[in-house]
Amino acid sequence: MNKLLLLAFTLFALSSLSAQVNITIELNTTTISGSIDPGGIYVAGGCCFGAPGDNQLLDPDGDGIYTATFQQDAGFSTFYTFLNGNCGDYSCKENIAGLACADPANFNDRFLPPVTQDTTIRACFGTCDTDGFCTIVTDSIDITFELNTESITIDASGIFLAGGSNFGGPGDNPMIDPDGDGIYTFTTRRARGFASFYTFTNGNCGDYSCKEDLEGLACGNPNSFNDRFLAPTMSDTIVKACFGNCASDGTCNTTSVRGPSMDENLFTLRPTLVNDFAEIVFGNHTGNTEKRMLVANASGQIIHKVDAANQFNYRLDTSNYPPGLYLFSVATEGTYLTKKFVVSR
Repeated sequence: MNKLLLLAFTLFALSSLSAQVNITIELNTTTISGSIDPGGIYVAGGCCFGAPGDNQLLDPDGDGIYTATFQQDAGFSTFYTFLNGNCGDYSCKENIAGLACADPANFNDRFLPPVTQDTTIRACFGTCDTDGFCTIVTDSIDITFELNTESITIDASGIFLAGGSNFGGPGDNPMIDPDGDGIYTFTTRRARGFASFYTFTNGNCGDYSCKEDLEGLACGNPNSFNDRFLAPTMSDTIVKACFGNCASDGTCNTTSVRGPSMDENLFTLRPTLVNDFAEIVFGNHTGNTEKRMLVANASGQIIHKVDAANQFNYRLDTSNYPPGLYLFSVATEGTYLTKKFVVSR
């Protein structure tokens, strides 16, 4: 009898150790800007999905849903990401920096918690949708950053777009120079009216020590770590820049700078030590213009934005703001201004 019990226990233990689960990935690609890369769609990253090109997803019925099933031990867990193409340098990786499903400590990859039974992952390329029905921003624009690097020696780890509340940290958004002309590019699709602080880094430095130095320059905002500011963008746009200076025409010649300029008379904000609200009064010359107002917290995260036209004043409700330092920015078609205020209870 004891031998039978021992045998049963042993068989149970062995079956538990060898328990397998099927993990099926169904990736909706309708959110991809442009077309599917001829190299294919892949899942990669983490402990177990390998490098780009190792694990391809297929779409045999041509419905735009790319799938694959992987068998793993019960309890399997990993970080992972999706790629549009077979790019060894991850330059074709989806960009979910700043979204809820991205882990900034792990290259802004997704995380798959321990799987204990057969599971289907329904995902959308570049978004955090989990039901297989992608949220597509129909009123969207493409923003392309073109960075001239003629004034620097490129770090071995590459050139990156970073900063603000939208572009993550150094290393999250690699820029590429496929033709080797020293102009590094990065394209992102955003909702119409998108605005953000941003900067460029020469290298993948977690402490921002390789960030461009714009201190004291017109395009460096002293209230936001001397980052650049992308004013509300209403159509497909190419942002031309030069690493470390304010040239905006694709050269590094600062005498040819064009673009939005700071207008010290754009608005006044009172009080600067705020309890429940602040009053913003626009200059007479801007009352009838279209304006976008943004509020960012001390880390550069935009927490409030509103468009206004034909207004000469605006009351900003801060009653629900946690105490701390905030930045209030206003941008028109050709001008901008940022001021600080502190919420105190």
